Amino acid sequence: MTTLTVPPPKRIFDVAMDDGAVIRVRCHGNPAAPRLILSHGNGLAINGYFPYWGLLLEDFDVVVFDFRNSGENPVHDGEHSFERFLIDLTTIYDAIDREFGEKPQMGIFHSMSARSNLKYALEGNRRLDGLIVFDPPMVPAAGHRLHEKLLHEESILWRWAEKRPDGFDDPAEQVAMFKKARMTSKWVDGAYELMARSILRHDARTGKWNLVCSGAREGAIYRQNAELNFWPPADAFPLPFLTIASDPDSDVPSAPGYACRALRDECDWPYECMEGTGHFMQIQEPEKCAAITRRFAGEIGLI
Repeated sequence: MTTLTVPPPKRIFDVAMDDGAVIRVRCHGNPAAPRLILSHGNGLAINGYFPYWGLLLEDFDVVVFDFRNSGENPVHDGEHSFERFLIDLTTIYDAIDREFGEKPQMGIFHSMSARSNLKYALEGNRRLDGLIVFDPPMVPAAGHRLHEKLLHEESILWRWAEKRPDGFDDPAEQVAMFKKARMTSKWVDGAYELMARSILRHDARTGKWNLVCSGAREGAIYRQNAELNFWPPADAFPLPFLTIASDPDSDVPSAPGYACRALRDECDWPYECMEGTGHFMQIQEPEKCAAITRRFAGEIGLI
């Protein structure tokens, strides 16, 4: 079995949010190159996506961060919501510009972080020169033909998250859960173990390995996502973007795959389907995702 390890960052700094939460920002890759900024899906951590972004280190200045209460960040007792995420993004982007200097940069986000950055951009915030969103979990308003289907999928996820165990005796228990679930099938070798290490934190007092993002917090975001109901046309966004979507006709279809295809057809969203993949395409087909990333970076003049 392959052991995947994220290399030490070239630079790390912590950013304090206005409510006291802390976000740890890490810089990898080529500091002379254009910048990529990446984050993760709900309940996960960006280090777990290393099979994908590790392929970009030679050609890009790669900056990664986890959303509050996730990954390498300390857990904070304050609000955990999409509204709070949008406030955090301004502070994080300001800090990246201040600490690393302003330069051409593109955002690359999956699922929850994609949804957040789409909403952030739609509100008129152009902090990026381009945006790639992997399988954003969009849910249209009531009355749309997909509303009930996508709402049902989100409700399954939030009920599952709220009931999941927050602690394990060994990370291998989380690895086994990943391997068993259809939604997280077909990951590259070593990725299950890497993601488990990235989302768990050892408690020396109890000996337990606890989720950094608790099931209750993860469930709350699924529930809020079902209620956001924005379905904008492509020309409403102030920057070029590309949707890379899971395959709704694959053997592991995900609800966001149906949503993204509908947004292509109804709202002219720029769209590429990653054939044969489910929701975690960056960890299922990292080389293909990296190739599309480079192509889009060229199309928008980043490289």
